[in-house]
Amino acid sequence: MQWSAVLGYGLGYGLVLSVLFTAGLFAGAALSRDFLVNDYPPAIQQRYGRPKSARGRRVAVLFGVFIWAGCGLPLMTGAMIGLDGALHGGLDFLSAAVCAALVFATLTLWDLVVLDWIILAGLRPRLLVLPGTEGMAEYRDLRFHLDAALKGSPLIIAVGLLTGGIAALIT
Repeated sequence: MQWSAVLGYGLGYGLVLSVLFTAGLFAGAALSRDFLVNDYPPAIQQRYGRPKSARGRRVAVLFGVFIWAGCGLPLMTGAMIGLDGALHGGLDFLSAAVCAALVFATLTLWDLVVLDWIILAGLRPRLLVLPGTEGMAEYRDLRFHLDAALKGSPLIIAVGLLTGGIAALIT
């Protein structure tokens, strides 16, 4: 296996997915600032004091469909097709699994470092700050965001194994 090809496709497609995720997040926030209310630290949710609105629920569903069905699945398919052509022996379970895991790990790391730590905790654009919670110290709680990323990290392995299994069945 040519690890440089696997690494290149995994990171490259992961960065593309990360940029699209960022665009979707800001578009979702522009449509309904509370669409990710459940992802904020508990103190912020408590001060905000309202459950996700009906509009927020619709935007959250649209965001999920856009990211996973509209972007994630086509990008993962493109990564696997490209990687199949780049590898001398073709696509196998291990190369597909590692590439897919890298795509998702790149998105996870981007979400943590760029979106959560730099943009939300550091810059705190008004669009991502829930009304009535402006200036709360909990926005700068880097540990909260790290813990959330670590809780979601088993999905990296699951995505890799699932994609590797599908690639092995198809090829």
